[in-house]
Amino acid sequence: MALVTMGPMLKRAQAARYGIAAFNMIDYNSARAIVEGAADLKAPMIVQVSVKTIKHWGYKTIGTWVRMLAEDVDVPVALHLDHCSDKDVIRRCIDAGWTSVMFDGSALPFAENKAKSEEIYAMTEAAGVGLEAEIGAIGGVEDDKFVAEDAAILANYDECVAFVKDMPNLAVFAPAIGTAHGFYKGQPKIAYDLLEKITATIPIPIALHGGTGLSQEQFDRCIAGGCAKVNISTMHKNRFIEGFLAVRAEKPKLAEPLPFIEGQYAAMKQDVLDMIRAFGSEGKAAHAAGQGA
Repeated sequence: MALVTMGPMLKRAQAARYGIAAFNMIDYNSARAIVEGAADLKAPMIVQVSVKTIKHWGYKTIGTWVRMLAEDVDVPVALHLDHCSDKDVIRRCIDAGWTSVMFDGSALPFAENKAKSEEIYAMTEAAGVGLEAEIGAIGGVEDDKFVAEDAAILANYDECVAFVKDMPNLAVFAPAIGTAHGFYKGQPKIAYDLLEKITATIPIPIALHGGTGLSQEQFDRCIAGGCAKVNISTMHKNRFIEGFLAVRAEKPKLAEPLPFIEGQYAAMKQDVLDMIRAFGSEGKAAHAAGQGA
């Protein structure tokens, strides 16, 4: 199936109250585990790419990898640029075939974030590409972005309403609701009341950042509250490393690279399968694609 933009499938997921996994890929093997895991469970999928990963592998290379993988499966797959504040990177991703991008202006004052998000929104609308925008300060580490726990700020409801007012076709909205990037040091204090208030007023799917480490109950409540896109990055990177180390521990003298690659693939794919089931998107590929929905 050709790559799709994520907006329409996220709207369908939000309406039916299931979450679509958004995994941050690392390399071709990682992208393959993500897409093929989705295909095995007939689930929609979002392959996300950080700016750091793009700069390592290249725009054209990543675009070609994910496009080829998506064309070989019968499930909807979106290629999405994760947290990015650089307009030039966003433009180059669009030109290289990305179907969705994120402009992250959350570190800016509200008015400047809104103005710059609307500028990028005009660009993505003209290109037929979905846009994710963020407000508030989501704690933790993501790519080169670091927000200390005591500096994390919940999104302001009134600002959320004003922020999206002139971006009605926003593919997904990312208000800070108390989750954090990376591994949690304690129990996250998720503002479910804020989430429900936002989704009762704003008809745009919500992105749940900081999915690694949340419990099934927390996933369920967030998805029921309107989170249609659920981000997983840290856990996937951890599986990438663990998959390699497990082979090394079992066969310390092994000098053939392929078993290590296969071990990484198996570990990452299991992570994908587990999260698809946790988010309720198994068997939802046709629904997310608008086939018989």
